[in-house]
Amino acid sequence: MQFDKPGRIFEADAIESSLKKIGDRILAEFKDRSQELLLLGIQRRGVPFARRLSGYIREKGGFEIPVGTLDITMYRDDIGMRKVLPVIHETCIPDINGKILILCDDVLQAGRTIRAALDAITDFGRPAIIRLAVLFDRGSHEFPIAADYVGESVEIPDGFKISVHWLEIDGADFVKILEKKIWR
Repeated sequence: MQFDKPGRIFEADAIESSLKKIGDRILAEFKDRSQELLLLGIQRRGVPFARRLSGYIREKGGFEIPVGTLDITMYRDDIGMRKVLPVIHETCIPDINGKILILCDDVLQAGRTIRAALDAITDFGRPAIIRLAVLFDRGSHEFPIAADYVGESVEIPDGFKISVHWLEIDGADFVKILEKKIWR
């Protein structure tokens, strides 16, 4: 899908549909290895996604997938360049050694967050497999990173970004396009 101006582009039903699409693909690929699975939500907006994905898989597949949280703030490549102080969120990761880790984030924009997450993960152990699940992929990445599971691919012009709003954080589920703020 292609969008060219700021504003709301998806509502709660599109988020739910994307989440189910990803959950079904994970179930198809790893149902026989369910005991090895772990979902890891990137703080902040990947966490509600990972938790909801776990709930959907529990309902549809009949098994529980543990959910961990990962803050990548101190692994970012721009940590000293921002004018505002970073906010650190909880990292809570069960044993990842030998696990099939599915890294969850709401949007794949530049790829920098995922690069930082991969660096952080190596400090916690050595998973057998790492997969990336994102609700929305905007393309035009700055790093050579691609998601294994994508709910929806969205084309937007440079200078804009996708923002997913969650009931758990923002009080409602919707997706909108915003103009990027220059922080340098």
